[in-house]
Amino acid sequence: MLNTIFLLPFLAFSSVLAKNNLPSDTTPAPPPLQCDGAEFKSPVVTGAKIVSITAEQKFNYTSFGGGPLLPSVQGLSFCLVKVTLNHPGTDDNVTTEIWLPLTRESWNGRFQATSGGGFATGLFGLFLGPAIRDGYAASSTDGGHSAGFLDTDWLLVHDAEKNAYSVNWNLLHNFATRSLSDQVYIGKSITEQYFKEKPHHSYWNGCSQGGRQGYMMAQKYPGLLDGILAAAPGIGLQGLAMADFWPQLLMIESQTFMSNCEFDWFGQKAIDKCDMIDGVSDGVITDPTLCDFDPNTLVGQKFQCDEKDVEVTQIMADIVRKIQEGPKTPSGTPIWPGLPYGTSMRGVADIAISPEGVRSPKPFGYSLAHIQKLLLRNPTFNISTLTYETYVALWAQSAQEYSWLLDAESPDLTGLRDAGTKLLSWHGINDQLVSYEKTIQYRQRVEMEMGGAKVVDEYYRLFLAPGVMHCGFGSGPTPNRALKQLEDWVENGEVPETLDSQTKNADGELVSRDLCRWPRKLKYMGLGDAKRASSWSCEGEEDFEDMAGEDTGKKVKFLGGLKERLMGLGLGLRIQ
Repeated sequence: MLNTIFLLPFLAFSSVLAKNNLPSDTTPAPPPLQCDGAEFKSPVVTGAKIVSITAEQKFNYTSFGGGPLLPSVQGLSFCLVKVTLNHPGTDDNVTTEIWLPLTRESWNGRFQATSGGGFATGLFGLFLGPAIRDGYAASSTDGGHSAGFLDTDWLLVHDAEKNAYSVNWNLLHNFATRSLSDQVYIGKSITEQYFKEKPHHSYWNGCSQGGRQGYMMAQKYPGLLDGILAAAPGIGLQGLAMADFWPQLLMIESQTFMSNCEFDWFGQKAIDKCDMIDGVSDGVITDPTLCDFDPNTLVGQKFQCDEKDVEVTQIMADIVRKIQEGPKTPSGTPIWPGLPYGTSMRGVADIAISPEGVRSPKPFGYSLAHIQKLLLRNPTFNISTLTYETYVALWAQSAQEYSWLLDAESPDLTGLRDAGTKLLSWHGINDQLVSYEKTIQYRQRVEMEMGGAKVVDEYYRLFLAPGVMHCGFGSGPTPNRALKQLEDWVENGEVPETLDSQTKNADGELVSRDLCRWPRKLKYMGLGDAKRASSWSCEGEEDFEDMAGEDTGKKVKFLGGLKERLMGLGLGLRIQ
């Protein structure tokens, strides 16, 4: 016993000595990040040749905002890598930018391919700024042409000798599909070279044109990404361009050019009529399909616009009704969905008013360029001379010449399903530029092609946002965590049944909703603060299936959501 006690200090000292003499961890520290163009090897891009790679550090950069989805971001620091390529035989010059966090600690391990808008293949800082702020390595591309929303000079090639224009099919191909996959290959390669490890997940993020691009990625290149966020997708792009001209054509044909103020008056009357369908007066028509507003009932009424008295005529009421009905063939067959009542028409039904008060058409820029340049090959065509007969003929021409290239309409998502990639999509119901009904129609075609709603929901989910206009504007709550919810779906298996959304009302108060997975619809529960998401539920075709299904996890999730909602009402109910 004494010997043991005597030896304890010696044994303890020997243990410490042995520990100190153990071999140290031989794992070398990761090399410092090199923001130097010479450090990067040319990425492998099929059908393209890398021309140059440059890199430089950027500090205190300000990214200008683009609405609710893309706020302004200040004080950004990052490594800017520019990769220039061309496609041999096409004489193009395409720039892809990759923005990379300056430290490993500020990188979230993910790659984000960002999108374009309007006639821009990519929007660079508008999307890349928020991506860098949130810790992504991110990319954008110009597709080989100018990056302005409505800069369309690149669409046509002018033959001076013949004084004729032709379509720049090469750049249009870049814009439609080719540059989308190119930027993903390049962006992921540069990210891996920079951090010396691959991003653990890769995503697409886009709205409008960017939403269409996301659907193109889902249909043509699904294996390049793990998740695709595609909001307000312009799926049938060439048809969309024609549909957005419909309000202008109605005014041209009738020679009655209604002002924004006059359209706003009709819109407010529709809201007054149908706002309470959901039981809440909040300026939002939750389900426009239930709105029975009839503009004909307003004929003869008087109101003021721009300090002038206006009396509603039958022609004015007809224009509003026909905009809601949408374009039709001469035989009366619908060509495209119209605009839901209560939707602002300031973009598609705008007009020009001269100092003398003369009114004339002012088409949405995307529609104007599509008709003048892509269809007529005449940039100076007087759009006010367009007739209904010519319009219908041009629509047929548009579908024949451009649907195969521009439209993301294929319902075959076999590649997406097999790759395990998830497609999360949402659409504002009051989007005047891109019809939410077309997105629903596409989803229905996918269900028919791919085996039904339940099967498709495993990899493609759609959510509708009442009161939300194009890409997040409007009176309704806008999804504010959609990309994070997509990540949770992809990486953690947390399947989104609702999308978190919020906005502020006219009084500056926060309004929240949990947007329902289509085809379910929001329903006010009749009690509690209507500004709170917990006062609303989702109802629709699958309520019984979710409760009675074999998947216990689904039952728990459904009851958990119900529990949270009832607790939110403050009723003190207990649910075990």
